[in-house]
Amino acid sequence: MSNSLLDTLLLSSKIDSSEDYDATYESLPVIIAESTKDLDSALAKLDEAGGHGYIATWKKIYSPLIQNFYLKDVGLLTKMETF
Repeated sequence: MSNSLLDTLLLSSKIDSSEDYDATYESLPVIIAESTKDLDSALAKLDEAGGHGYIATWKKIYSPLIQNFYLKDVGLLTKMETF
């Protein structure tokens, strides 16, 4: 997890810090995936949290992932959506 992405997310009034997850959005867990290499572990963390929540990532890796997330019950947060 990178502090820069977390710091960027926490600038939004919609994102709260969390002791259990990287952050929360509307009371659901937010797991940060800095790159595509982090996605498997981020999805595993969401599974441990009950399968519902959000993956936060940089916009540059958003487009290739969108098709995969439509197949799961996973939201994807980008900077544009949180501000």
